[in-house]
Amino acid sequence: MKTSIINSTILGMAFFFLASSAFAHPTGNMVTIGDAVVWSYINPLNDPNHYACVMIYTRGSQPKVYLQSEYTASDFMLYSKQNELYIIERRFLQATNEFQVRVLKATIDKQPTVIWDWFKDHYRIGEGGFFMRSDHEMVFAKYPDAYNLKKGEQPTTYFQFEHPIKRIRAVEHNQILLLADNACYLVDQNGKILKQWNDLIDQKVKHPPMNHNQVFDADYSNGELLLSYWGKRCFDVIDSNRKRYTILQQSEPLVPHWVAFWNKEKLLFSSRLIFDGTTPQPHLTLLNPQNNQTLLWTTP
Repeated sequence: MKTSIINSTILGMAFFFLASSAFAHPTGNMVTIGDAVVWSYINPLNDPNHYACVMIYTRGSQPKVYLQSEYTASDFMLYSKQNELYIIERRFLQATNEFQVRVLKATIDKQPTVIWDWFKDHYRIGEGGFFMRSDHEMVFAKYPDAYNLKKGEQPTTYFQFEHPIKRIRAVEHNQILLLADNACYLVDQNGKILKQWNDLIDQKVKHPPMNHNQVFDADYSNGELLLSYWGKRCFDVIDSNRKRYTILQQSEPLVPHWVAFWNKEKLLFSSRLIFDGTTPQPHLTLLNPQNNQTLLWTTP
């Protein structure tokens, strides 16, 4: 069990905390909230000190910074519920060699307020996804389990699940999407499996980015499973008839990581990863129901 945890940590950190600080990139995710989409990144883009930010895009506008961290080596993790946005902010304190997190709550038209103040983070809370059961209670994934955390208390196991959990995501109808190493599960709040998709990884892939042949992120809506397949540099959909097809194939140096359904559209986020001393650069694509692509955010 200890070996599995160590291997998972190395795998998860390989992209986001590379050997050189010049490649610093935030851990995080992408979620939609009403007519907006928000995601984690760094600002300024080329700053190796890794000041995390939350970016926002609304239709008819340009992407902009919604929230800026004051701390180097920081990260933001996001969860939306109806019109409310919950944000986990993480910072690393070199003086004490520890991570700390706090929880903020916001709406798109108002500045975030702190609802959980800074506390020590031994679990890297939010890195594997999270959702809020209330302002005083959250659920998060930490490989290989899902945990329940009440404000001011210690985490407890949320439910017993027979497969190791890599990422967790709240989806429609009060259901939960669990991403494992080579499978995905739609479950209820008790962990009962409602749907499952196996063999997500093509074992014949040669030379995957950084030698990691993995599905990085997943989302679910109306019977469709949306996948970010890091290993093949592509975004895939498995439809309600369990037919799998690629909706966007990318090539080096682009590496896919985050996905989100936006009503009937799909948001596909990747980064240009070039080992020349520069930081990763964003590449956010919107795919409409007719499979027409619109590039929402990139750099020259």
